Amino acid sequence: MTSHDERHALLDELDLLRARRAELEATFAADDHPHDMGEQSEATQRRDELTWVDGRIRDITYLLDAAARAGNGLPGRVCVGSVVALRYPDGRSERLKVTRVPDDDFPTVTPESPLGRALLGAGVGDEIEWAAPEGRLRARVESVDSDVGGER
Repeated sequence: MTSHDERHALLDELDLLRARRAELEATFAADDHPHDMGEQSEATQRRDELTWVDGRIRDITYLLDAAARAGNGLPGRVCVGSVVALRYPDGRSERLKVTRVPDDDFPTVTPESPLGRALLGAGVGDEIEWAAPEGRLRARVESVDSDVGGER
């Protein structure tokens, strides 16, 4: 999987799966103990679907991570381990690292976060957009530096 469109299709599917997972979990919280066979059957079907959804989320996350690692050799493209400089429309700038490991000394973002998802695969000069609690945010990728440590 190397194409930008394939990656975005997987990210979209991941969003849908996570939303479905939340819906399924909510039904378990709302259920009290099933009283008849029909209710028990429905609960079993929801548990089976939740197991399938969890497996698919795990598979897609693995594919996206593998694709990000494969992209480590592409200059100017954001992948796991990249340090990125962003410029916001208001002129403000920020440098952060796309990583799974938090760093107390440097701002980080996980590849699964909305900003991390928008960054993965982006190149220098690309405009990115993502959902945040305060609404849709935008920024331009000013620079992309590979991590010297080569995060895996």
